[in-house]
Amino acid sequence: MNTPTHLLISIALLAKPDAPRRNMAVIFGALIPDLSIYVLFVWAKLVAQVPEQEIWRHLYWQEPWQTLSGLSNSFPLYAMLVALGVWRGWTLLAIFGASALLHLAFDFPFHASDAHRHFWPFSDWRFHSPLSYWDGGHYGELVGIFELAMAIALMAIIFRRFKEVWVKVALAIGLVSYAAVPLYFMLAHHG
Repeated sequence: MNTPTHLLISIALLAKPDAPRRNMAVIFGALIPDLSIYVLFVWAKLVAQVPEQEIWRHLYWQEPWQTLSGLSNSFPLYAMLVALGVWRGWTLLAIFGASALLHLAFDFPFHASDAHRHFWPFSDWRFHSPLSYWDGGHYGELVGIFELAMAIALMAIIFRRFKEVWVKVALAIGLVSYAAVPLYFMLAHHG
């Protein structure tokens, strides 16, 4: 799934009005599994000026990106963080780990050829799903429709729960991103 959807899932399930520290842990937990991908993309595209197709066809599959991806998408790592947070009474750590686990749980069934090593460092095994959130050869269009419908429903839930104006503005920007991201890829690959 796309990063904004992971944010919406975690916020809808774990965030609470008037709990800014908790909500920051929720947000960071939802973002951290994709952080290595954003770092790779920004470095490769803007610093090293690697063509985008080269990034995803070759560079992404090389070190250190695969180890970073395994680390940032590890069920065992985040489960240990949740357990440590619960054991020590560190609620924010447990919330952070739970939010990251939600991200992984919703990523797991939607990665086909680009599957992560979700059980790293214990295993390099990858679940190559028959479904993909982006690949048309693995029902990407249907998954995309499902994801968009889910995102809109989650936005409505969050919109009702949170009264702050900045949250409503962020949701409006998020809604625009669901059109802007596909538009970017259409223009980048056809322009």
